[in-house]
Amino acid sequence: MRYLYCTATLMAGLLLMISACHTHDHDHDHHDHGDHAEEPDPLSYTYWSENSELFVEFPPLVIDVESRLAVHFTHMKNFKPVTAGKVTISLRQNNLDLEKDLLDQPSAPGIYNMGITPKMDGKFHLAIVIDTESFSDSFLIKDVPVYPTAAVALAAHPHQEEGDEVSFLKEQAWKLDFATEAASQKTIHEVIHTSGEFETAKGEEKIVSAKSSGIVSYKSKNLQEGRDVRSGETLFSISSKGLMQSDMEGKFQIAKARLDKTTVDFGRAENLLKDQIIGQKEYEKRKMEFTIAEAEYNTLTNNYGSSANTQSVAASMTGIVKNILVSDGEFVNEGTPLVELTSNRRLLLHAEVSQKHLPELRNLQTANFKTPYLPEVESIKNYNGKLVSYGKMLDGGSAFIPVFFELDNKGALLPGSFVELFLLTKPIQNTVVLPKSALMQDYNQHYVYIQIEGETFEKRPIELGIDDGQNIQILSGLKVGDRVVTKGAYQIKMASMATSVPAHGHAH
Repeated sequence: MRYLYCTATLMAGLLLMISACHTHDHDHDHHDHGDHAEEPDPLSYTYWSENSELFVEFPPLVIDVESRLAVHFTHMKNFKPVTAGKVTISLRQNNLDLEKDLLDQPSAPGIYNMGITPKMDGKFHLAIVIDTESFSDSFLIKDVPVYPTAAVALAAHPHQEEGDEVSFLKEQAWKLDFATEAASQKTIHEVIHTSGEFETAKGEEKIVSAKSSGIVSYKSKNLQEGRDVRSGETLFSISSKGLMQSDMEGKFQIAKARLDKTTVDFGRAENLLKDQIIGQKEYEKRKMEFTIAEAEYNTLTNNYGSSANTQSVAASMTGIVKNILVSDGEFVNEGTPLVELTSNRRLLLHAEVSQKHLPELRNLQTANFKTPYLPEVESIKNYNGKLVSYGKMLDGGSAFIPVFFELDNKGALLPGSFVELFLLTKPIQNTVVLPKSALMQDYNQHYVYIQIEGETFEKRPIELGIDDGQNIQILSGLKVGDRVVTKGAYQIKMASMATSVPAHGHAH
């Protein structure tokens, strides 16, 4: 029994070893089989029009084999996927459509999964047409090869390892605030970098003063600096009750008595004139006396209401309370300023510039500015701004030249706030210029991302020139036509640092 047990144990171990060896050999054979079944790299093409971006990706075309094409369409206005529209693809030769496919709607937002089966080898044109409610575009990809066998296709397009390029899928870009722009030659201006302050423009402020002497009372507990007011809104009342110097009650009674008397005299004069008892001259005299008395009485009534000792003071314009110049309960004389109002609609941008920049100021026309409370650098052109003047003479002891711009306040600018200012002077024409949003930086190196194809990007070091706050001059590293990522560059950087980068030729 002991011999049989040992023999069985040895046989079981031997079988286990044979089984293990067989499994390893199978896996190895399978791996070799996978190498022989390697697929060729896909073909990809990217085209841009004013309306759309086309990115199409598909395996090399082979006779009698259906190839699936992933056709991507992106709106150029917002870089979001096309969500509706008909797409037609056709394989052409000598202006004849040999093979064709059509989809009325995208398979997924921005993506049309389409198929085509070539019937002969050679080189053909691939036409792709999109029709939407807002635009139509037509693209022609020339000299697309069709191979006789898959082996020939593989030999022509062997699989290659990924290089330093960054893969960033359309589905990722469509979810972001993303944009690209073709590098082109533009005009940028030399810049004087300084600071400035917003001030209220002259004519945009008004002082409301007391029309009589008395004690001031606020009409609202909410009357405070910064509050909005409407034209005609009552702000204060001024009472002269109990003040010997300001006997408004007596003035009111005198005005009332004078009006009553002149009313009677004028009425009698009208009757006497009809009977020719008095002349026209006497009639006109009594009429004038009545008109003056009526005006005096109405003035007192309008200003003091039902109480002859209380004057109402109203806002003379719609705007904002800038300064309250009196306290509640304070005595004021006639003409005393009570409150300063501002419409806040037009502002002055006041800057101080070193004297060394005086020759450059002759070319000054406009400016860009950055406030602490707005996210972007703004142009005064967007605020209907204009240069008012720059100082032709200096105040005593000042080492700086004053510069003034005037601009509209759309509600977001605060008078009294300080800003970073870019004064734009001499124009530099025909130079490559990019939005500053395209710039990335690693330590002291600046770079941008270039879109090589629809989903492939390249990091490109650049040398910078003039910076006007919104745009920047590129001295080297780019050529006209390079498509630069102007929004979303940081997300591409994050994708380049990821441990797992999506493979080119992804399935949708």
